[in-house]
Amino acid sequence: MLSNWQVSGVATALSGVPVDLIDPAGGAVYGLAGARPNWAAGANRRTALSNIPSGYYFNPFAFAQAIVQAGQRIPSARDPTALAGDTETDFGNVGRNVLRGPRQTNLDFSVAKHFPLKDSKTIQFRADFFNLLNHPNRDNPVSNINMAEVDAAGNVLSPGDFGRIVGFDSSPRMIQVALKFSF
Repeated sequence: MLSNWQVSGVATALSGVPVDLIDPAGGAVYGLAGARPNWAAGANRRTALSNIPSGYYFNPFAFAQAIVQAGQRIPSARDPTALAGDTETDFGNVGRNVLRGPRQTNLDFSVAKHFPLKDSKTIQFRADFFNLLNHPNRDNPVSNINMAEVDAAGNVLSPGDFGRIVGFDSSPRMIQVALKFSF
């Protein structure tokens, strides 16, 4: 009864997937669609990870759209005399993947018992447990600044879902059993 057992498992631990903040309307001054937002005045990565409103993963007020008012100098232009014709959006100054999403862990486990029969015939009973601890792993937060309400200068007035985690990235615990006859 104590022989012919087999156990195996896979443990996964991630420190968090990078969060790439985006402004789908950014870069319009160059005729493009999509760029990164700006840091809000006086904000940086540390600010984005502190004073986080309840229900949010990062501080959405640390970011702003890169809006350039009509007649103002375009910050990303190589020509220092380049001016915006209309009020448009520029490339933001937030770097790529400045934030990390929530940690993720998972444990899968299998146990099998072999029952030898005559000659080379065996029966195997197996049970596989996926997400054994039934641990929920959260998705990355919403990183699209267009999900927030912004003022004419691009500052976040009401964050909406920007910075909020709205889903899960894991399945519930699943158990699979099998009976196998080898001959």
